[in-house]
Amino acid sequence: MRMYEIILDGELTADLTDSPVQLQRRNFGGATILSFPVVRDDTLSLVLSLLESLGIGVTAVRQVDDAENAGDAVDAGDAGDADGAPEQLSRL
Repeated sequence: MRMYEIILDGELTADLTDSPVQLQRRNFGGATILSFPVVRDDTLSLVLSLLESLGIGVTAVRQVDDAENAGDAVDAGDAGDADGAPEQLSRL
């Protein structure tokens, strides 16, 4: 299953109950990482719109292959992921 991770500016201390999908939230090195499955074509757009409407800054977005990989190599400074391929980060 395709998954996305969104890295937020700072630590988010509450769940986003209005999200169109269930978001897994974890804090990492002063940032918050939201992970979620792609359930519809517009899932990413809907989540980003929600974050924007709440004034929450987004540092990066990346697509991961499946739920097992969500959270691997989350440091935006990593040269690659677990298989040695370069990470696909989108800076916003």
